[in-house]
Amino acid sequence: MWNKGEENVDSTLTMSKSGWTKMESNWKEKAAVYFRDGLLISDIAVLLEVSRQSVSAYLKELPDYQKIKEKRKQDNHKKRKAYKTEKQRIYRSGNSCIMAVTAETMKREHELAAMELSREKYH
Repeated sequence: MWNKGEENVDSTLTMSKSGWTKMESNWKEKAAVYFRDGLLISDIAVLLEVSRQSVSAYLKELPDYQKIKEKRKQDNHKKRKAYKTEKQRIYRSGNSCIMAVTAETMKREHELAAMELSREKYH
C-alpha cells in the first residue's frame, strides 16, 4: 500500500514516489532464483515490476545461464514430442471427425469417381 509518498512496506520491492530506493539490486537476486525455478522472463518481469529487457539483460550475465537455457530447451523438446505423439494417437484412433477407411468407403469413393469421369467424357 502507498502511504503518502512513503515506501511500500508490504512489498519486497521498495519504491517511493520519487523513484527506486536502496533495494534496487534486490530484484536481481530474486530474478536469478525465479529463473532457476523455471519461470519465464516475462513472468519474472511482472512479479518484480521491472522491465523484461532489464531482467533478460541481467540473466544473460549469469554464469549458468546457457546451461539453464539448454536444459529448458531439452525439457520443451520432450514435452512437444509427447504432445505430438498423443495428438497422432488420437488422430489415428478414429475418435476424431474423420471417417475411417474401410472396404465399403473405398468402393463408394470408386463409384463416385467413375460416375464423375464418365460424366466428363460423355457430356
